[in-house]
Amino acid sequence: MNVSRAYTLAAAALIAGGSLMVSSDASAQTLVWEDNFNGPSIDGNKWIYDVGDGCQLGICGWGNSELQYYTSRPENARIENGNLVIEARRENFGSRVFTSARLKTEGRMHFKYGTLEARIKVPDLRNGLWPAYWMLGTIGNWPARGEIDLLEMGSAAAIAAGVTNRRVGAAVHWDYNGSQADYGLDYNSASDLNGGFHTYRMSWDPQFIRVSIDGQQYLEFAISNIEGASLHEFHQQYYVLLNLAVGGSYTGVMSNNAITAPLPGKMEIDYIRLYQNPGSELYTGANPPSGKFGVYTERADMNARLNYNGDANLWLWNNLTPISASAFEGNQLMAYRANAGAWYGLGVALNGYKNMSLFGNGRLKFHMRTTTPSTFKIGINSSFGDSWLDFVNGGQQYGLVRDGNWHEVSIPFSAFHDLDLRAVKQMFMVVSDPPAANVDVLIDNVYYQDN
Repeated sequence: MNVSRAYTLAAAALIAGGSLMVSSDASAQTLVWEDNFNGPSIDGNKWIYDVGDGCQLGICGWGNSELQYYTSRPENARIENGNLVIEARRENFGSRVFTSARLKTEGRMHFKYGTLEARIKVPDLRNGLWPAYWMLGTIGNWPARGEIDLLEMGSAAAIAAGVTNRRVGAAVHWDYNGSQADYGLDYNSASDLNGGFHTYRMSWDPQFIRVSIDGQQYLEFAISNIEGASLHEFHQQYYVLLNLAVGGSYTGVMSNNAITAPLPGKMEIDYIRLYQNPGSELYTGANPPSGKFGVYTERADMNARLNYNGDANLWLWNNLTPISASAFEGNQLMAYRANAGAWYGLGVALNGYKNMSLFGNGRLKFHMRTTTPSTFKIGINSSFGDSWLDFVNGGQQYGLVRDGNWHEVSIPFSAFHDLDLRAVKQMFMVVSDPPAANVDVLIDNVYYQDN
C-alpha cells in the first residue's frame, strides 16, 4: 500500500509485460484456502488486525500520512450479511478523528504462486477514502520484502481527473540494486465501481504477475529476469491485507477537514479464494508444537526445537563480544560482554514464522547469569511487532537474581503486550540502553513451555 507512483522506469523496462489480456482461469487449479465470511464473526485462525496509528511501530500515519486509527472493534470490522465489512468512521479515537480497520493473514496464510480472487465492493470515495487489497512478502524489510497491490482506489490523480470512483490501480514495489523500485498501472472503468461488487483476480507464476477486474487485465509484470531486474522478492511467500484508509499521501487529502467522502463508508468483501498448482507453496501454521519447545537448549526432553542450520539464526545486533564461560547445560551458551556507553542486543530470528498458539497460557523460560544493575529488556517479535518486558533492578525479576550465579527466569506469555503467538518471527530477544559500566550477560536453556 505504498503511495509512490514515481515508477522506476529503468527497472520497469526490464520487467513490464506486453498488451493487456484476460487472466488465466482459476478453475484449472486447486482451491487450497478460502474465506466466504459466512460465520458469525471474523475467523481469528485466518485474520489478525493491525491496530493503532502506526506510531507504535515508528511509522506514524502508517508511513503514508494516513489520518485514521485502526481498531479491532466490530464498529470497524465485522461479518454482516455474509460479507466482511471494513467501515471507516468519523469519530475521535486514540490520537485520531477517524477510525477504520486493517486485516491481514500474516502468520495464518502465506503463499508463493497461485491465483488469488476476491469479490469486493467499495464505498463512495469522493474524496479521501482509500480502499486497498494487497500483499506483503514475509522475508526482509520493506521494500526488500516486496509488495503487490491488487486494488487501490481514491488516488490524488484520480481525484484531479474526476474519476475517483472509476479508476482502480495495481502496482508492485521492490528493492532494485539498493533503491526502492515501483511499477504500476491504472484502469478507468466506463462506469462507477462503487456501490456494486466486482471480482479482482491476481494470477502469479514464476514468469508473470497479472491483475484483472471482472476479467479485464490491467497489470502485467514479468518477473522471470530475477537477477537482471533484482526481482528476488517476487519469488517468496506473501500474505494478504485488506484495509480502508482515510486520507494520506496516496489520496493527496492530508487534513481532517478536507475529507469529504460520505462517512461511515463501508468496504465489503464477499469472499477471497486462493487456487494453486502442484509445486506452489502454502503456509497455514498447521500442527503447532506443544509441550516444551527448545529455542536455545541442548536438553533431550524437548518435544521439538529450532534448527540453527535451517530455520533459525542467532544474531548479535550490537556491542556484544563473546567471553569464555561454562554452560548451564550442554556445551553451548550465549556468553557476552557489553561495553559501557553503547546499547547492546541480540535476537533469535526465524527464517519464516512459527505458530506457537498452544503456548498462550504457558511461559518463556531460560537461565541467566549476570551482576549488572542496569535495566534491560526481554522481548519477542510477532506480527504485531516487538513486545518487550523491562527488567529493572529492584522490580519484577521473574526469578532472576543479579548475583553472578545461574537462576531460572520464568515469564508468562500473558505478561507480554501486543504479542501474536500465532505468528512469531523472533522467539527470544535481549536489548539494553547504554549501561554505565561493562556488562557480562550469560543466557542458556531457553525454551517455551505450555500450560
